[in-house]
Amino acid sequence: MRALKIVGVILLILVLIPLIMVSFFGGSVAKAVVRSVNKNLQTEISIGEYDVGFLSTFPNLSVNLLDVQVEGSDGSDLLIAEKVSCLLDLGSLFGKVRVEEIVVEDGLLQLMVDVDGNSNYQLTGYTPVGEEVPDNPDAEAMEFAVADARLKGVEVVYRNAQLEVDLAGTINRLSFSGDFGNDNYLMSTEGSLDIFYVDQSGERFLHEQEVQLSAETKIDNVNNGYTFAPLLMTAGELELKVVGDLQSTQDGLVTDLRVESQSGSLEDVLALIPPAYAGGLNELETRGELTLTSDISGAWTQRAYPRFDGRLTFTNGRVGSPRMNVGVRDLNLKAVFTYLDGARGGMQTFAIEELTGMFRNQPFELALKVDDLNDPQIDFSANGAFALGTLPALMGYDAITDGEGYVEVDNLRLKGRYEDMLRPRRMGNVSASGRLTFDDGEITVNDRELNFPSGTLELNDNEMVLTDFAFSGPGTEISFTGKATNLIPVLFADSLNTNDAELDFEARLTGESIDLDELLSLAGPTEEEEELAEAAGKTDSLRAKTMARRTQITDLLRGRFDAQVDNWNYGEIEGEDFKGQLFFEPRKLDVTGITQSMEGELKVDGTVYFAELQRVEGRVRAKAIDVNEFFRQSENFSQEVLVDDNLEGTMDARIFIQAYFDEVGAFDYEKLRVLADLDIKDGELNNFGMLENFAFALKAGDLDRVRFTRLQNFFEITEQTIYIPTMFVQSSALNLELSGSHTFNNYLDYFIKVNAGQAIANKIKRHDRNLDMLPSRRNGFFNLYYTVEGPLETFTVENDKRAVKNDFRRSEFRKERIRKELERYFSEPIELLEAPAENEDIAEE
Repeated sequence: MRALKIVGVILLILVLIPLIMVSFFGGSVAKAVVRSVNKNLQTEISIGEYDVGFLSTFPNLSVNLLDVQVEGSDGSDLLIAEKVSCLLDLGSLFGKVRVEEIVVEDGLLQLMVDVDGNSNYQLTGYTPVGEEVPDNPDAEAMEFAVADARLKGVEVVYRNAQLEVDLAGTINRLSFSGDFGNDNYLMSTEGSLDIFYVDQSGERFLHEQEVQLSAETKIDNVNNGYTFAPLLMTAGELELKVVGDLQSTQDGLVTDLRVESQSGSLEDVLALIPPAYAGGLNELETRGELTLTSDISGAWTQRAYPRFDGRLTFTNGRVGSPRMNVGVRDLNLKAVFTYLDGARGGMQTFAIEELTGMFRNQPFELALKVDDLNDPQIDFSANGAFALGTLPALMGYDAITDGEGYVEVDNLRLKGRYEDMLRPRRMGNVSASGRLTFDDGEITVNDRELNFPSGTLELNDNEMVLTDFAFSGPGTEISFTGKATNLIPVLFADSLNTNDAELDFEARLTGESIDLDELLSLAGPTEEEEELAEAAGKTDSLRAKTMARRTQITDLLRGRFDAQVDNWNYGEIEGEDFKGQLFFEPRKLDVTGITQSMEGELKVDGTVYFAELQRVEGRVRAKAIDVNEFFRQSENFSQEVLVDDNLEGTMDARIFIQAYFDEVGAFDYEKLRVLADLDIKDGELNNFGMLENFAFALKAGDLDRVRFTRLQNFFEITEQTIYIPTMFVQSSALNLELSGSHTFNNYLDYFIKVNAGQAIANKIKRHDRNLDMLPSRRNGFFNLYYTVEGPLETFTVENDKRAVKNDFRRSEFRKERIRKELERYFSEPIELLEAPAENEDIAEE
């Protein structure tokens, strides 16, 4: 028993002494940890709180630092963490601080390297890359030596200005262990990261990938060298094994690595392709046998990339996609990277030696060779049947959701420098040939089925010949035949068209019908995009994106269509037998033609300007059109006073229009301007509500139907207001003169003179069922002068002779100005219809 008591006392002392030491000196230990870190960094570490523990980590001490901030050696934030936990050797209570383990949780780690190769995580005594380490035998031994380090839930940002590399992601868990205090040691690494992106020289090579890491790395701090022995990296099902050396130099890195993989899928390899180039390839789902080997050697600097020699094979493959309904089977792919030495230092090449497969029992094959990736020389060939169902996956355009049928490709070949393919003036150096035949093809764009039942496209160097290319969609059935040049530069054009590529063409367009609304909607947003934009309150930005997309398309076109279409429509406006021309220039479309419409004839001469602010300018000549249809199809010009149900008659007109659209493609009514010369013959007003204000001078029957012999006048629309200069109206009910204006929000401001004597005399008579015209008298035994002013729902009618006469005089100047402007726009003289003879006029002053 005595022995047990002695042992118990000894154990109690061994426990109590450290506890007492922790209680009295724990704060000093925590501060010592901070001081040790500060001694080994060129900047300061600051903490909000700390605590020291012993029992749970016996026989080690635990020090928890809270709200930690570490400034980088360049002044930036190196580390911001909610908690940094340290596990110390118990001897740290009595002397040097020895950290066994350090854990960083829930923070942000920012690692920066400047253009000279110097980092923001430099330790005290750090020697810049490229300089010799000074010999200092008197230097004190490092007190801060970490045996194991871990990171949990830490966002990481890495920017290397020297190599133009940017990385952002989250470290889910990552551990490092090794004898970090030595110049040479073996470091073990294990963990997982969610990589948001990896960019190199502006190109994105990884995007939203989860990566598993496991590595044994030999560290040579003296020579800045790293030897992977090996590094294992897993992304998806792709497992990469990397062995070899990396060494930091003053200019960048020197590489000598070998990369191998015997497992994984082709889709995991495609996921490494920059999204800008991959299109929808990164959505493909694949099965097959994959092997990948690559040797990477040489300097990686601002001016040079290492050389790649490798091979990728994929055999017995099947490929599908959630966005395409056609699978590929029996796929075989052989691709090689080769560095070729030469007199000028050599060049990097890439080739798809073989790519073969079957689309629904239809074979295809293609090959691609690219010599010198710095100045690519391309040699591409293809044969076989390519399913249109692959377009949703290959193009990466969300609006294309389905496809059926095939494009038969016969000996397609493209050969030349990539730089020459981008520039129209250099296309003489590029050779192209082959034929594409469309056979019962169909794709779905924005939920609309588009059919390509027949047609051929032939390439002969820079010339393309399109023969009987048929196209049909909702409300549209047309075909094209013609020639074009510069197809390849247009296909390769960037979003800003920096190389001024233009498709020069001359073609014939014929068909049964065109629905312009449906065609324009093909370049618009999808229903899903509209719903998401509306939910996020970004409808305007989506419209702006649509306008920019249309502008990009028209920026690439220069040419002419001779068009003949049986039926067409745009909104409510419909026409038949259109014959004319469509002239495309970059961001501009001129349309001239003649068509049957509104039971008469329309001649159109207009221009659409596609720019950031789209506008339309046009001249329309109407001959013998039905005025009721004119108002109906024009949607009553957005007013409710005089509508299509109120009007009958035949109209001739000259109309000049300037219409504008805002940044999001919405019609800009504030800038709309219209000048018109209208001549309506044998007209009739039916149930025109405003006539009720003249009931004192009209019989009950006259209120329902009023015939007028001829109405000619000039009109102007500007500042959201319709202006009507003074005009004389001879009708079966009463004769009157009027002028005035009518705003788009239905505010009325009219001035009316009524031959009251004639009207009252007519009221005494029996109702004329034939609706014969009253004698054309502007003035009677006495006249009445009215102003009609106010909102449509509450306007007032007042007797004001002076106001009426003053406005009549003013409006004559407006009428003359409109007439002269129309003469200039239509390049022909325009005369007003002479007023009917007033052989029974009684002048009134």
